[in-house]
Amino acid sequence: MTSSPAPTRGAGEGRAPGGSGPRPRRRIVLAAAGAGAAVLAGGILVGRSRSGSSRPDPTPSASGGAVDESERFRPAYHYSPPQGHLADPNGLVHYEGEYHLFHQQDGTWAHAVSPDMVRWTTLGTALAHDALGLAMSGSCVVDGANTSGLVPGGGLVAVYTSTEGGEAQSLASSGDRGRTWERYAGNPVIPNDGATDFRDPKVFWHEPSGAWVMVVSAGDHLRIYRSTDLIAWQHASDFGQGAGSHAAVWECPDLFPLTDVSTGQTRWVMTLSVGANEETGGSTAQYFIGDFDGTTYVPEDELVRFTDAGQDFYAAQSFEHVEGRRVWLAWMGNWDYPYSLPTGDWRGEMSIPRELSLGTLDGRRVLLQSPVPELNTLRGEALDVSGVSTTDGPAPLGTGRVLEIDLVIDVSQAEQAWLSLARGQVDGRLQEVRVGVDLGAGVFFLDRTDGGLESVEGRDSGQTVDFALRRQVDYRPVDGRVRLHVYLDRSSLEVFVDDGAPVGSFLVLTDPDAQDVALGAVGTARVVSGALTPLSEAR
Repeated sequence: MTSSPAPTRGAGEGRAPGGSGPRPRRRIVLAAAGAGAAVLAGGILVGRSRSGSSRPDPTPSASGGAVDESERFRPAYHYSPPQGHLADPNGLVHYEGEYHLFHQQDGTWAHAVSPDMVRWTTLGTALAHDALGLAMSGSCVVDGANTSGLVPGGGLVAVYTSTEGGEAQSLASSGDRGRTWERYAGNPVIPNDGATDFRDPKVFWHEPSGAWVMVVSAGDHLRIYRSTDLIAWQHASDFGQGAGSHAAVWECPDLFPLTDVSTGQTRWVMTLSVGANEETGGSTAQYFIGDFDGTTYVPEDELVRFTDAGQDFYAAQSFEHVEGRRVWLAWMGNWDYPYSLPTGDWRGEMSIPRELSLGTLDGRRVLLQSPVPELNTLRGEALDVSGVSTTDGPAPLGTGRVLEIDLVIDVSQAEQAWLSLARGQVDGRLQEVRVGVDLGAGVFFLDRTDGGLESVEGRDSGQTVDFALRRQVDYRPVDGRVRLHVYLDRSSLEVFVDDGAPVGSFLVLTDPDAQDVALGAVGTARVVSGALTPLSEAR
């Protein structure tokens, strides 16, 4: 953990980055090295193959009236905005007993707070447009010692990208727990130097060198700056030219230390998102593992590691000022279709918060992600499905659209095995989303090609893009068993495989009445242990 100096411990919106039998479907392959790890040694292949605050009640009322159809996709426990276009999470920080979530909403910072990262209260707009243009993505720190001179007695300082005259880095401060904000009169603190892309500053206090550190995207690389007061910044180094995937513009970086649970060593993880592009079939995210001395970041190898095997995990940011652990969340969206899904006057939702660590799989260090334990407070009565098996077909497991599903499955006698989620017959045709493993191909996959929505409007007017996608990543189970830990909500799913590598995130837009859950297989698959657990509304 990093903290602010004593006495108190201490991406942007408005841009377009860089049945009846089989039908064509798009498959995106993340070729990986090592079982269970989304680690790329080469490129990504894209191919074609066969198939908070008070929220409206998403169910019909007792009197027989029904809410707007689009509200039936409103997530029960993933954060979504009351109205408007949600995008990048910004300024994630824990301060005086509250978790703060800011996020992009039409070039402003919307704001919500929570005691537990699960139940959120919306506070409205924190940073609106001003004379310097939009308030694009950035971060918040606790300036406990008032190094900036902006928060006597300590408080919050937001570092964000302003846009007038070119993208530049600016400040705002709050002395009342984030309820009101004042722009710094000397903005921008890092002016634009002619760069087309210069945005999304992530700032943290680096205790060993006694300075604030900023990592900010600069198109095809990242810049690292240092400051002792958050106002005067010195360029320290660059990172990224020639490293990792450069399929599109780099955005929304983060940098933090993690302990490798396999070795006890501390390493620094650099994460960033990659804008929409053909090579990865939309926007995506990647990470590096290495060392950081307060000035320079050095990766420990040249592997390309993708953060999430799914389609909808972008602009992830970690909370600052959280004691003893590193937690992050992301926008569940994609720059191929940022605001075009059929959800009415609200668009976009956040992932569940995920706790991060490092592990070693097949001799390679990888990022491990797991759901935060605070989500356990939403659990209802579990349905034990241990012993359920199927051969060459589906076996029902239960019903529900707001579920935690945690199963260990014996796949030693199967060629393929999967969970069929949000499943049901709609107008005589099966709708479902699958997550599972293909043992012959050696992959873990997520498949929504029969998910009820084939294409959507793209980010450019008049453009349509595929929504009926299959994504997969190299994976082989150990001892013929796979653990699939799934969080299913009304319009999304997140699946954590084995110990949290790989993971996959998908938006789910089958008909809201498609509620069945089944185990499918080619060959025989059996649930060794596990349950389906209903989750309550996060209110």
